[in-house]
Amino acid sequence: MPVSEGLEFEVRRDQRLKTAESLRVERTPLRVIEVAEHSAGLADESIQTAIRQSPPDPSLACREGCAWCCYKLVGTTAPEVFRIAQYLQDHLSPDEFALARDRIIRRDEQRKALQDDRWSAARLPCSLLVNDRCSVYPVRPLTCRGFNSSDARQCERWVKTRGQVEVPVYEPQHRLATFVLDGLRAGLAECNLPSELLELTAALRIVMTMPDALNRWLAGEPIFPPAKMA
Repeated sequence: MPVSEGLEFEVRRDQRLKTAESLRVERTPLRVIEVAEHSAGLADESIQTAIRQSPPDPSLACREGCAWCCYKLVGTTAPEVFRIAQYLQDHLSPDEFALARDRIIRRDEQRKALQDDRWSAARLPCSLLVNDRCSVYPVRPLTCRGFNSSDARQCERWVKTRGQVEVPVYEPQHRLATFVLDGLRAGLAECNLPSELLELTAALRIVMTMPDALNRWLAGEPIFPPAKMA
């Protein structure tokens, strides 16, 4: 499914410039959240443009309640993690937030215990998955926005089968989300802020258990080493 190469580079450039300009003007927690919001909106808009230009054929099997893609490791960036944590803070009661935090900690510990079995560690359910629904769907990371499949059975086989399984994807959606993510990381780097990929659950654990994590990150404190993806 071809998509304009120009669109891919356009969204990468747009996100890089937005990130760099926003954080140069005012390096505040609000700006960090806004940068993540912009990246999500840009990814969604560009994916819809691609779908109009070249609709997926066969059609996508992704539906609410189908959660096999939520058994993948998710690489994300610090602004996206801070946005998710803020969403949980804003939408959950204190007791619910504590339960979500504890679930995230347990999943992170479970993955660490499987460090010698990388196949199993990479197929644990997301710590944000509740009753086969993403509990932070409106603010899900760019990587999740790029996930898609035209065959849910293959997605299930990928989770359950140790052999090689090919999942048929609508490539424009995956590529556009990846290019926006790359632009976000490039903009952070231009501002001399950490731009590495972080494993979602490990990064959320840090943000949700460390006092004043966002301001400490903005001040240059290296808070994410345990969450860096190899």
